[in-house]
Amino acid sequence: MNKPLLAGAGVTLVALGIAPYFIGSSVEDNVNAAVNGFNEQAVYSAEVLSYDKGWFSTKAEIKLAIDFRALFNAQNVDAVEMPLDENPNITATLVAHHGPVYFGDGVGLGRVHYTVSIDGDELREYVQWDGQQSIYHNEGVVGLLGGLSYKDVIPALSATNEEEGFTLLFSGYTGEAKPDGGQTLYTSSGESLSINADEFSMKMANLSMDVTYDGSMMEAFKGELFESKIEALIETMEVSGLEAGATVQLENIALITDTNIDKDNNTANVYVEYAIDKVEGPELEASDMVLGVALNNLDVDFIKAYQDFSNTSLMIPPEEVHAKMMEFVEANLLPQLKAEPELNITTLKATLPEGSFTAHANTKLVGIDALPGTMEDVAYWVTHLMADAQIVADKAFAQSVASGYMMGQLMATPQAQSMSAEELEAAVEQQTPMMLSTFAQQGLIKETEKGYETKLELKDGKASVNGTPIPLPFAPQ
Repeated sequence: MNKPLLAGAGVTLVALGIAPYFIGSSVEDNVNAAVNGFNEQAVYSAEVLSYDKGWFSTKAEIKLAIDFRALFNAQNVDAVEMPLDENPNITATLVAHHGPVYFGDGVGLGRVHYTVSIDGDELREYVQWDGQQSIYHNEGVVGLLGGLSYKDVIPALSATNEEEGFTLLFSGYTGEAKPDGGQTLYTSSGESLSINADEFSMKMANLSMDVTYDGSMMEAFKGELFESKIEALIETMEVSGLEAGATVQLENIALITDTNIDKDNNTANVYVEYAIDKVEGPELEASDMVLGVALNNLDVDFIKAYQDFSNTSLMIPPEEVHAKMMEFVEANLLPQLKAEPELNITTLKATLPEGSFTAHANTKLVGIDALPGTMEDVAYWVTHLMADAQIVADKAFAQSVASGYMMGQLMATPQAQSMSAEELEAAVEQQTPMMLSTFAQQGLIKETEKGYETKLELKDGKASVNGTPIPLPFAPQ
């Protein structure tokens, strides 16, 4: 018999037998790290109620709570006004089976097979759902090479408060995550969510979210920046009760965020886009609405420091917040300003019954190597601000905006008090073309084949509109 082969096989079996124990230790490390991460947040807390680690499996119970009472105390809320007698809390149960070959709830290959469930029995007084299900369930596998895949579920929920005329119905939620190279892809969906109160109601249908991220859930919870892209969509939404009997309907509401990290320069670029295909309501109609905002050259260390400050400021009495904010600014803002941050409106557009318009704007702080003597020094910021913007509108939209402006100006005059609505409209209709012509002659707007456009620029403390210099009262002399 081949003794070296037997010896090698024996070593392999021993390694396979010992591996689950050490992988179990890494599970414990991750649990402790998560608990510590929760406890670093001002209003959250986590406590390990029990932890039973075996050779091949681990079971832990962790209590999660929100410290509303400490928050209310910090904000000087009188004890009699506090809505809660004690802080709300829930218990999460973790069951993990250690690999590289795991057993238990299933059989397969992986470092860890786990389930995290929150029974949520503490919440059944307020929210109802299937008694056989937990309010949240997450089951997944950490692969041999570290990739994470899982599925999570929130069941259909309902809540009713007859005294306040309030009801909530939620169809439930399912999500799935899969590894993709060094990133995780997560997709989720829910059919509907509706909220009804005495004078207000909101209904949403076909909710979905696609996420690509290169980080951890704990990093996200702590507000840290990492490579990610999020696309959230609500197919239809109906809101009633904003005004007496008014109902507003929206179609295809989208939110997109895209975060890119430049590790060499320790900066981040963050893009956020809001879009609505269509809005209809009383005296309201619009389509193809998009707002895109880009925040570039964000200093990662500054963002982390701000997240920490924002977290701890929740526990600071309101009268002390301003002073603490100024301390934070003095200690942390300069590195961010040296990175030459940008705030750009990449896209702003909409189509209305009166016409359509598009616009964009770019702003950037440059050449800053010291903070101003006072943060309210407008001339200082103008000196270091570079900006340009362009607004393009078709003729119908420009005339509508000009008409609205003229109506406001006319209504402020004593003569308007004796004029009928028809006379006011006739006066506005007559004067609007003259006003647009005057603005064009002054260089404030430029007439094109399809409408009007305006270009603005600010550089070295000097401003111009369509190339015409514009004096700034607060610019440096």
